[in-house]
Amino acid sequence: MKNVYFIQVGFAFDKSVYLPYATGTIVAYCKAQPDIAEEYTFPEIIFRRDDVEAIADGMDNPYLVAFSTYVWNVEFNKVLAKAVKEKYPECIVVFGGHSVSDRMEFLSKDYIDILTLGEGEEVTANLLRALRDGTDLSECAGIAFRDTDGCNILTPPYCPDSLEDYPSPYLTGVFDSIIEKNPDVMFDTIIETNRGCPYNCAYCDWSNHKKLRLFPMEKVKGELRWLSDHNIEYCFCADANFGIFERDEEIAQYIVELNKQTGFPKVFRPCYEKNSAERVFRISKALNSRGLDKGATMAYQTLCDDALKIINRKNLTMEHFSGLMADYNRANIPTYSELILGLPGETAESFCQGLCKLLRAGQHNSISVYYCELLPNAPMCNPDFMKEHKIEPMKVQFNHIHSASGKKDGIPEYSYLVRSTSTLPRDGWVYANLFSICLQCFHSLGLLRYFAIYAYYALSLDYYDFYSGLLDFCLESEGRIGGLFREIKRKLDGSLEGDWNHSNPVFGNVTWFFEEGLFLELLYDSKEYEKIIDGYVRSLGIDGDVFAELCKFQINAVKKPFESGKAFECGYDFASYFSNVSAENPLPEKKKTAYIFEAAKVYDNWPAFAKETVWYGRRKGATLYTNNISAVKSV
Repeated sequence: MKNVYFIQVGFAFDKSVYLPYATGTIVAYCKAQPDIAEEYTFPEIIFRRDDVEAIADGMDNPYLVAFSTYVWNVEFNKVLAKAVKEKYPECIVVFGGHSVSDRMEFLSKDYIDILTLGEGEEVTANLLRALRDGTDLSECAGIAFRDTDGCNILTPPYCPDSLEDYPSPYLTGVFDSIIEKNPDVMFDTIIETNRGCPYNCAYCDWSNHKKLRLFPMEKVKGELRWLSDHNIEYCFCADANFGIFERDEEIAQYIVELNKQTGFPKVFRPCYEKNSAERVFRISKALNSRGLDKGATMAYQTLCDDALKIINRKNLTMEHFSGLMADYNRANIPTYSELILGLPGETAESFCQGLCKLLRAGQHNSISVYYCELLPNAPMCNPDFMKEHKIEPMKVQFNHIHSASGKKDGIPEYSYLVRSTSTLPRDGWVYANLFSICLQCFHSLGLLRYFAIYAYYALSLDYYDFYSGLLDFCLESEGRIGGLFREIKRKLDGSLEGDWNHSNPVFGNVTWFFEEGLFLELLYDSKEYEKIIDGYVRSLGIDGDVFAELCKFQINAVKKPFESGKAFECGYDFASYFSNVSAENPLPEKKKTAYIFEAAKVYDNWPAFAKETVWYGRRKGATLYTNNISAVKSV
């Protein structure tokens, strides 16, 4: 029997680690093939980012070692593969995964023998058969390799038409020994209910298979039951468009029933289909009835028409978006929107205005901004595409946000980000970053949200002017807040180390997005928070009486650790005002109102508060009492 090892390492998220789903699916498939099971054995999947030499030494006469490769483990995999090859020269080293493309860059390494491309179950099984039988590898579809003359050979792609016979790694016991041997680990999980994507967004490498294929419903429900029975808290759904099929409502309802029965999973995180609005609304409503989802995605990626054409994407109209926002708000379902910074065709002005368009359309709960990353299998990574749009890539050290801070193994990973394009120069990229960080911290996370909304309607001060003015104020300020913003600018301006996050042991041994770090720092140092209100917001010219009362409402709306809630009075009915404010109703009613804000949970330390409220709860709007109607009582 020949030993075939699979490697899929990732970063730890505090005490949480993902089960190695991608390699698990391949192992499950191969073990289900009688002819392969007779020839090969599959030791436990290596999933921890441990010492390289220790991993290599722990292998028992490996015949083949297969690496699942993506942006967070490319360099680690290279180092480990080299060590394996040096220790076991006859071992066959295979690289597959999202970071492996048909440009065959990995074959330039003499310690890598074969690449698998695309979906790996059948490709890997067929490769093992070819190696067993000694047949010509050029007849094995979906791979690349060096021939005896040292030339790279790329075989035709392999695109399976059906997923009906793919066994589950959960239900076939692939992960049982991993869980049993690691009782101290809180495992996160991934499931798929379908594969494929009908869209072709230039920045995305999610699926090179346009055909949508379904996993059997029996398998999907069996896996969900397994998660529930094993007390799995977090499940990421790796469908590109959950909600695209009618049956997805049935799946969502099944998850809700499991949660009612066992309390697990606690979070089911899908990526929603953007053109099935009514179905997604019903799914989101069902999941949020049990607090299972962080919120409904209303992703735009960009609101720049030129960029949309270039990246081959079409968005909902802003009118449709506004109507959906109203529906979700009435149902008390949190929503969040996503934008990508650095897409070709975008300018600094169009990007910042795009953020503000979302606010004008009613997206006050949550906006997230991501860097445009060049992924090897995405159309945007094509050299001709990059040349046409003058895309300047920037190699930076990879930071896995919300992972444990510090690099323990000394093997840095790297991302390739878009630093500039023909329409977005470097200084514009830095400014757009700073603007989005400022807006996310103070509006999406909520520190100044109610001041900004009031100023927009009552003072006709546009959100763009409010937040560009606030950014200038913060960059020029003395003290802690000014230092934090200038340090962020310094990192974005000149650092290629990818140190684009915030860390403070007060908030736990994890790294934070800049806006999250700023939010936590201002909560921790409330005097700095009050300086911004007194120094910037007061200068906007809000009526003195309204300003004083609005200060009470805004500051009390923000959650903090160590508190069970808040009770206070205002001279205005702000809760009703902000629920119904419009151009026709721009001013709050002057009415003495008592408020009671009740905390669903009292946190007795900063790390737990930061993790559950900011990290887990950001998209739910968990940072503000006022985002949850049931937590607010007006007397």
